Amino acid sequence: MALEGPQVCDFNAWNFHNPRERFWAARSRQFEGAHVTTGKRLWSCLPYLRPILTFTNDTLPTAPTPSGGRCHDLLGSRCDPYLYKLQNASEFNLTCHNNLARAVAPYHLTEFDVHDVLNIFQITGLDPDNEIYFTEPSPARKGDFLEFFAEIDLLCAISNCPGGDLSIPGRGPDRGDPLPTCKPLGIEVYDVDPALLEGWRSPEPVQLSASVYA
Repeated sequence: MALEGPQVCDFNAWNFHNPRERFWAARSRQFEGAHVTTGKRLWSCLPYLRPILTFTNDTLPTAPTPSGGRCHDLLGSRCDPYLYKLQNASEFNLTCHNNLARAVAPYHLTEFDVHDVLNIFQITGLDPDNEIYFTEPSPARKGDFLEFFAEIDLLCAISNCPGGDLSIPGRGPDRGDPLPTCKPLGIEVYDVDPALLEGWRSPEPVQLSASVYA
């Protein structure tokens, strides 16, 4: 939830009982589209391939911007210290990659377990001429939220992006200081009314009839 106004965050998710099963951005994008909203799902990686969560409410606009951008994207990845070093020759360890790794460290996971993300509250698209990824400032307002129903037991992590609302470039020749645009985010977790789950079963992984290596 946006507590004070626009702020982008990066989201990762794993099977709580088996972190080798995790959200798969590429397959989710292929099945659901490049941007998610109410009714869309995130899918897990091979060899599991099942829906692990379904979005149940979204207060952000779903119409494209004049440039064709949309919110909550599966197109981009996370900012990371290696990218800052490559582009700016600078050492910066408060990136989304670092923050996600710190968040899951108590669960005996490392940066090797951090994976491509869902960029929540972030407007992105592809340039129609060159198909180059672009971002626009977040349109989130105080009180906006993205809600989902966990289809399996999940371990989730977010990083408040150090780019804030992405109104100021954080890398490249035109970079500035985005810190003044950074705002807090809130997370709320609810139990579901058991009556709503009557007849529902958690999705099972895809089961092959024979080994793919036979």
